[in-house]
Amino acid sequence: METFTSLFSKVKDILAELGGYYDDSRMIIYVTAGVMGITLLTHLIFRKIRIMKYLPGLIVLGIGLFNLYSVMDTLTADESLVNLLLFIIGTVAGLVGMLFALIIGIYSKPVKKKRRNSKTNKTEKTEEAAKS
Repeated sequence: METFTSLFSKVKDILAELGGYYDDSRMIIYVTAGVMGITLLTHLIFRKIRIMKYLPGLIVLGIGLFNLYSVMDTLTADESLVNLLLFIIGTVAGLVGMLFALIIGIYSKPVKKKRRNSKTNKTEKTEEAAKS
């Protein structure tokens, strides 16, 4: 237990030290978690329309790509750094949202039951054909 506590405190110290440098990564994590939550909510609301769960990820991806397109001429200027950050956040969050929607779709895919009567019907038909 003592080693676990010391390991936990070491990791906490390292993350606190790196926290000043990774403010933007926190924003990516929060936006990604928000998009995943909206994707899950969209899936729960629109169960019958399967394509709707991909919509939040596509919208955020579109926002990210629009921010890249808006700074395409002045890509290396200091004023475009904010839009480049929004491009990165939008692209990452959009792709993660779409992958999360794909995982939800695979997990909640309806299972089709196999018909067992088809074999018995075929054997009954062949037996009837053989009798006549």
